Amino acid sequence: MRVSGPEVELQRRYSGSYLYAGGDAERRAASAAVEQAISGLSFLAKPIARSGLKQRAEVRDGYTLAFDGLGNVTISSPGFPVEAGPLDGRPVAQENKYGDKSQLTWRFVEGVLVQKGHSDDGGGETDFRLADDDATLLVHRVMESTQLSAPVDFTLTYRRK
Repeated sequence: MRVSGPEVELQRRYSGSYLYAGGDAERRAASAAVEQAISGLSFLAKPIARSGLKQRAEVRDGYTLAFDGLGNVTISSPGFPVEAGPLDGRPVAQENKYGDKSQLTWRFVEGVLVQKGHSDDGGGETDFRLADDDATLLVHRVMESTQLSAPVDFTLTYRRK
């Protein structure tokens, strides 16, 4: 089934490769978000949680967003497994580079590409928001778990290649 209407324009706008442009300040903010999330854990649990969350909150060097015109998205980043699935919110089983298995969904919500993930240990959301200049991509990541004091919540800036 071919995609038509406003979604075609969104896919055209978002298609492309983006490189990290947020600098050290955003890297520090991502690290601070991890520290905030583990602040209520015991001193014994903090090092283990910190290590695991920092890996999963790693700042990616870049993203490539591709759409096949049939309602599917592919998201790739150097050093990470490709994430791909339908844009209609149907879940797809995926495994990240750390071996975590989750169910991922994708859809456009009010012009933002939203990726949601759910696993036995928690869930999260990554919002890809393209600025009006069509060159700046803001990637807002939230990771949640009942074991954390607060969500890991941060935003990173990427520029179209």
